[in-house]
Amino acid sequence: MPFFASQHKLKIDKALYDRLSEAAARAGYSSVDELVQHVLEREVADLEEKLDQQQAEQQLRGLGYIE
Repeated sequence: MPFFASQHKLKIDKALYDRLSEAAARAGYSSVDELVQHVLEREVADLEEKLDQQQAEQQLRGLGYIE
């Protein structure tokens, strides 16, 4: 299964890339790309969950269920 349906390039500082490369190897990822995609997917999912929670809280506040 390919990781990227379409590919986009990101510019990453060499020092950070080197750190990512070492971390990917130690963690068992097949590449830096695989590690970066996994980390980004996890962070975006966390962000989306927080935004969903905030939206639900605002709706409940608007309905008067919470203050």
